Amino acid sequence: MMFYPAEMHKITIGVHRRYAAPFLQTIHEEGIIELTPVTGDEHLLHLITPVERDAIRQKLAAAQSRAERAVESLVDLVEGGRGRIAEFFLPLRREPLPVRRQDPASVLGSVLDHDALISEILAFRIRRSAIHERIARLDEIEEHLTLYGCLGEELLPASPSRFITVRAGRIPEGECEDLNALFNEEGIESAIATSVCRCTEEGMIAIVVAHKSAADAVDTLLRSRGFAEFNFGDREGTVSDAKDDLIKEKRSLSLEDEEIVSRMCAIADEHLRQLAAVAEDLALARDRIDAAALAGSTRDLRLYSGWIRRRDLPLLERIGMESAGGTMIYRSVPGEDGNKDVPVAYNHPRWLSPFGFLTSTFAPPRYREVDPTFFIAPILVITFGVMLGDAGYGLLLALVAALLLAGPARYPGTTRDLSLVLFACGLSGIIFGIAQGGIFGDLLPRFFGIAPPFALVDPLLNPIIILTGALIFGIAHLNLGLGIASYSNLREGRVGEMLRKQGVWFLMQPCSAVLLFAFFGWAEFSQMFILAAGAGTAAAAALILFIEGPLGFFSITGFLGDWLSYTRILALALATAGIAMTVNILAEMIGSVHPSLVVVAVLFAIAGHLANFLLQSLGGFIHALRLQYVEFFGTFYEGGGRLFLPFATKRVDTVLVEDE
Repeated sequence: MMFYPAEMHKITIGVHRRYAAPFLQTIHEEGIIELTPVTGDEHLLHLITPVERDAIRQKLAAAQSRAERAVESLVDLVEGGRGRIAEFFLPLRREPLPVRRQDPASVLGSVLDHDALISEILAFRIRRSAIHERIARLDEIEEHLTLYGCLGEELLPASPSRFITVRAGRIPEGECEDLNALFNEEGIESAIATSVCRCTEEGMIAIVVAHKSAADAVDTLLRSRGFAEFNFGDREGTVSDAKDDLIKEKRSLSLEDEEIVSRMCAIADEHLRQLAAVAEDLALARDRIDAAALAGSTRDLRLYSGWIRRRDLPLLERIGMESAGGTMIYRSVPGEDGNKDVPVAYNHPRWLSPFGFLTSTFAPPRYREVDPTFFIAPILVITFGVMLGDAGYGLLLALVAALLLAGPARYPGTTRDLSLVLFACGLSGIIFGIAQGGIFGDLLPRFFGIAPPFALVDPLLNPIIILTGALIFGIAHLNLGLGIASYSNLREGRVGEMLRKQGVWFLMQPCSAVLLFAFFGWAEFSQMFILAAGAGTAAAAALILFIEGPLGFFSITGFLGDWLSYTRILALALATAGIAMTVNILAEMIGSVHPSLVVVAVLFAIAGHLANFLLQSLGGFIHALRLQYVEFFGTFYEGGGRLFLPFATKRVDTVLVEDE
């Protein structure tokens, strides 16, 4: 059932030592077992010897590091020139390379076929880094030469003088002072400065000539003024000649860099897929060696321990027949209710799976606890759609989500799940936007005289309808949570707990509703019925105060506050429609001033609607999620489980091809 996490079994597996490697590789590919150290099973300690980590792991790790750095260098080069936006939304696709099963030694051996190429790429990487550092240094020297040129053309001697110390540099803006006057104030008589202040916005450029005996005092004073000495890289002669040399050296370095880039691009075109596949195979082989070290060994058996979903036991038996030569034996024990060591695996159908991360973000359910994801999914999407309430904004959100799914979110993971959730929210925004008559606010009737089709309720004209619906939905949502909590308590035989925690609210709510309807004249009841409702309300309140003490008062007000919190659905719907209409009004006013301002009005409308779209989409998602996490979860959900983390491959650059 999707309402509960999958049933988990603690499993101990034994296979003949001869088949340990192929068996481990198969369960790695299938990803059905969360492996745990077999030494954690006390009843096995006296029977087994821990498996030592294979010495080849060190070589695999070194080869993996080299291969991954080589792949990273090629990928950065290929994708770097496309621009960050294009790189993010439309990353380059690499078709996975078909590979066959290999043991770690064979994987390491296959690296040798590419070792020379990897060494060449890494050498290019180091050389390019050195070139870029050298060019950056030359740019700094060129800047120093330009600033120094404000004072003279002849450079300072590169070799030190026997009696004279010469300093040339820059003092930051704000510290510009008469250096010669400062020397006199400090009693430094054997020093003289030539300077130009505010030659550039960089501050003051100065040359200071001092006798060796005053060098330390001059340096101390200059440092106190933030003096940064120029470095010309041992160049002598004139500023112009030095700049010419710099330009020639930078041109030579740039040409060398272009040649390296050309060669690396050619390598990427021909070998990137193979190198990426090698790097991935190395990583997976290292993972298997690490996993093998969790096992224990007897004379003939290799023993593994871990957790598995009950529904995967038939697959495990088939793996034992096909990959362990029929030598596999296993013992499985169902996980115990309330045991925190039992991992939690979601039991979601495909349409619900993307919403699982929202539950995990709050806290995974405990084992055997109700999984709230089934309730989160439709309610989040519906409440978001009402809050956004604009078909134009919903369409934009769906397009953004589609772009993410075509680009950075195309691989399984949280980013893909979030993109799918946003796509569903965008579709909901379109549907409820049409029902609420919002298509970029009142754009259609204001500028085109077209009434929104299929509009049922306008939040600006009929807010009470949405408010009433929000409050009805809110009380139903809260009672759904109370119902789930009641069912869980009854299922576990805690009848008294159910009556104390949920039963009092089932008594108070209908009684209070009768009093409320009678007070506002929304319905007519007999006097006896009203008295009975009052007695029920008083009894429920007294029970809450008796059970919780004085703090029970805050439980009552808290429940009322949770219910009224659902009015945020109306508030967000009004905000979206109101701001969108304001943007349209202002754009209309700008365009009506003069025909030439129509373009400005259009640009203003685009910018205003884009800002409103971003603001309301973010606000709607956060507030829709808050109604789940705070109000709904507060009625029944505890969480605190540990997610199931199977030993599984995550192939991106390779696809496993089985032998015929």
